[in-house]
Amino acid sequence: MVSRFLWFVLLLMFPLSAFGEEEALRLLIWEGHAPGQRLLEFEKQIETKYKRKIKLEINYVVGSDDFYDSVRKKSVDLVMMTHHHFKDKRFNYIKNKLLLPLDLKNIPNFKHVIPALKKADHLYHGGKVYASPVSQGPYGLIFNTALVKDAPQSWNIFWDPSFKGKYAIGANEYIYNANIAALALGYPRESINSFDKLNNKEFKKKLRQLAVNAHSFWIGVDKPNDLTNMTIATSWGDSLDPLNNRGEPWKMAEPAEGMPCWIDNYAITWALADKPFLKKIAEEYINGTLSIDYQIEHIMRHMSLTPIITNFSNMLTPEEKERLHLGTPNFFSKNRILQYTYSKRDRNGLALLWKEAMEGIPIGRSDD
Repeated sequence: MVSRFLWFVLLLMFPLSAFGEEEALRLLIWEGHAPGQRLLEFEKQIETKYKRKIKLEINYVVGSDDFYDSVRKKSVDLVMMTHHHFKDKRFNYIKNKLLLPLDLKNIPNFKHVIPALKKADHLYHGGKVYASPVSQGPYGLIFNTALVKDAPQSWNIFWDPSFKGKYAIGANEYIYNANIAALALGYPRESINSFDKLNNKEFKKKLRQLAVNAHSFWIGVDKPNDLTNMTIATSWGDSLDPLNNRGEPWKMAEPAEGMPCWIDNYAITWALADKPFLKKIAEEYINGTLSIDYQIEHIMRHMSLTPIITNFSNMLTPEEKERLHLGTPNFFSKNRILQYTYSKRDRNGLALLWKEAMEGIPIGRSDD
């Protein structure tokens, strides 16, 4: 019989998986990005390749600020964070060594990332890569084509009296809601994130109207049930495909003022600093999210988001190419407004403006 001491020595020398036990890779991500079948396929792939069992544990966030505590406490291994949070001075994820640099040898698909995104400042520190883009999209203006005949041309449609009580917006998206109110008022792009520029009576009235006249609010990620029977809404795009699949025809509009947008990225936390095998598995998982299959079938066709790779155009239908505006020169720079990294003053200020705008308004949706 093996002594307890010998078992202790063996456990120090070998991982639990060597004895048939599962190892967990803990993901904290946005809802919708981890389809169950793909998770099972990845787990099986790793077991076949390495003869070790890996279990992907998935948890979801409802806001970008929700990552920090979990990362700091080492309770999560792989996170999906929006671009402007990496170097946010509240967190300083990279400078504070809360994230690990990626080994791109384990992420060969990184070479297919859109060149401008592959070189984005938020990915780098000290010449090392700390994250990989996985998806991009706008805080968009979508419309129900069965109820709205013509595609909206401006964010000001939310302030059209005929749409009062007929739209839904993000409850906690104080930055984006302030952005679209500022765009609707005609503020230049460089001013829509400035608390000092927006802290005035005219803007506060505009933002208050946006909140008061909403029928309801969605939280975290917009879901089909949040938008049923609505005319227009703000959306990350997640609801478009499910809504259309159940016979509710919705589309993304392109307001003339442009739309605020984001880039989501995978990063590995310091929880794996002394777990090289799990770090490698995390990198292989990231590589899978940069595959043509995942980017086209899941990111674009299932989630209605924008792929972040370049080697897929021959797989698209003419309609999909048109939707991605592949034939429109400089479309991104003209029509998308990439969120910048906020100062503490601007972030807190915009949060305060939205709190004032929401005063006395229940977030729960009525059944009318």
